Amino acid sequence: MIGYELEDPRLVGVEVTDVQVSPDMKKVAVSVHVPVQGEAADQLLEVLKSTKGFLRQELASRIDLFHTPEIYFNIALNLGPRERVEHILKRMKRGRSKDQ
Repeated sequence: MIGYELEDPRLVGVEVTDVQVSPDMKKVAVSVHVPVQGEAADQLLEVLKSTKGFLRQELASRIDLFHTPEIYFNIALNLGPRERVEHILKRMKRGRSKDQ
């Protein structure tokens, strides 16, 4: 939805890299890659946060859940392929689903 249905030109180049749903399905953490760094990246994150209402409304109309999950955005870690695999293996070993 972010890449195709949000028509905000400020979001060009923003890519969803990971989505994690809490066990109770009340929260969704969306990791995004942004094409800029620093303050500009923070501004893009604020633009994404301002779209939460629209995105939740769209989710509610598309999926059949009792509660529509709250959406949280964060900037994805810039990991190379090897580091990404190691990070996932560590998460699996700890039994955690969040980026910790």
